[in-house]
Amino acid sequence: SVLAVLGIVIGIVTVVLVASILANVRNSVALLFRELGTENVFAYHRSGDPYSPPSEREARRLPLLPEFAETIAREGRHVRDVGVQLIVPPVVNGRAVVARALGNESDRVFVEGVSLHYFDVVGAEFAAGRPFTELESRAGARVAVLGANVARALFGEGQAIGRTLLLAGESWSVVGVQPPRKGGFFGENRNDNVVFVPLRAAERRFAEAEATVLYVRAKPGERDAARVELEAILRRLRRLAPGEPNDFELSTADQIIGTLDQVSAAIGLATFALAAVSLVIGGIGIANVMVIAVTERTREIGVRRALGARRSEVLRQFLLEAAFLSGTGGIAGVLVASLLGFLITLVAPGFSAVAPAWAVLSGLAASVLTGIVAGYLPARRAALLDPVEALRYE
Repeated sequence: SVLAVLGIVIGIVTVVLVASILANVRNSVALLFRELGTENVFAYHRSGDPYSPPSEREARRLPLLPEFAETIAREGRHVRDVGVQLIVPPVVNGRAVVARALGNESDRVFVEGVSLHYFDVVGAEFAAGRPFTELESRAGARVAVLGANVARALFGEGQAIGRTLLLAGESWSVVGVQPPRKGGFFGENRNDNVVFVPLRAAERRFAEAEATVLYVRAKPGERDAARVELEAILRRLRRLAPGEPNDFELSTADQIIGTLDQVSAAIGLATFALAAVSLVIGGIGIANVMVIAVTERTREIGVRRALGARRSEVLRQFLLEAAFLSGTGGIAGVLVASLLGFLITLVAPGFSAVAPAWAVLSGLAASVLTGIVAGYLPARRAALLDPVEALRYE
């Protein structure tokens, strides 16, 4: 019985734990991209993460130009605003970009040059201070807005506004600090580690920075029209001939979340298939246990039948025993999965691996169903025993 239940436990742990992780990752990533704006269309010259190396097919694509933002804002009838994000490479002139202040140092910073309207387009919030002014943006002033992790690493719990930090050997004045951002990958939101500087300042100081992401905010309810319009404008600016494929990528928060759902579904399907193998093994074990139980209790069955028990009652008795056995494995599996999820949460505090209710209920239902299916034939065999033959069984 213990060995049979162990197979059920392994299967349920796999189902519940993986379902919990996938569900929480999906919710965190969905929150991350929705925070960047559900009415926004993102334009980039490659697919995937801007900080990841390009694929072989996309390596020769030329980056988008920050100047495109003015044309898009001017010609786009369905466009409300355009924000520009210029990504500075983590390594400049062979040296990692490091931020220093008050004797503290952080080499995990990401530097991004952003346009005047960027913070408004992405709906950024400020825990303290303000975004860049128009004069600061136009002049390329050495001012910075810090993500929550950078501010804490450099200035601790103290006030960061008005202080200065050294970035790539230059002094920058802190004018704003953002609160911890919502969502992310396994509890980590990269924007919390970003030092935002004016676009012109980044262009002047970091000549290696080329990767540009355009955030195009559509007018309310006109996102699809703005996307079509944006594609036409970018094709013209990139001088693409009719019929020539795009050498840039357009995406929205919903599209990115949909892609993630497809990947999660594939991972979940593969995982559930492995879990099903474990449940089948556990089911075979339960079937063996029930066969042995019926054999050892043949005389008991005969006595019950002789005293008036109906076949349906004998069938129900053994089915309940099989369901109880597998249900015990299901409960143990849910408890083990919850414990593992709690340990994952301790290791990664920003990530929650708490099992959703549907995963718990699905795991328990799967375990009980496995027991009923596995125990049906032995239970039916017990119900069909002839009372006289059962009483004579030794």
